[in-house]
Amino acid sequence: MSAFRIASSLKPDATPKAKPVKSKGYLSFIRKLPCCISGVWDVEAAHVSFAAPWYGCYGRGKGAKVADRFALPVSSKLHTLQHSGKLGSEKDFWDHHGIIPHELANTLFGIWSDYDEYEAVERAKSRIMAGLADRELLPMREI
Repeated sequence: MSAFRIASSLKPDATPKAKPVKSKGYLSFIRKLPCCISGVWDVEAAHVSFAAPWYGCYGRGKGAKVADRFALPVSSKLHTLQHSGKLGSEKDFWDHHGIIPHELANTLFGIWSDYDEYEAVERAKSRIMAGLADRELLPMREI
């Protein structure tokens, strides 16, 4: 019985070499949505910078930036907290809030890609509000 041997000199690197895609149009779309954590309006486009190759995100490093498709709508206060390290790593920040950020980012990017601007904004708002409802965090309205 013979076995195949994998050459030890071959070390595949799945990290893409091309620069990440930047899109002002997509970032503008993100800023029209409520915060994906709190539901408040007036958000910033917060890039998810830790790697998650399963979702196509290889993170930051070696002078590389993250593609705009991995930006999420986050309030200014929470965006500052995301980068402060007060909740641990960036992954810890998202885990603390019960969000799988790469999955949500890919969902929002897909919506933006598939629909005209008005329809995309409405569908993305609906997806964000559904996520808030799942975590029992829908903002309350005064009557």
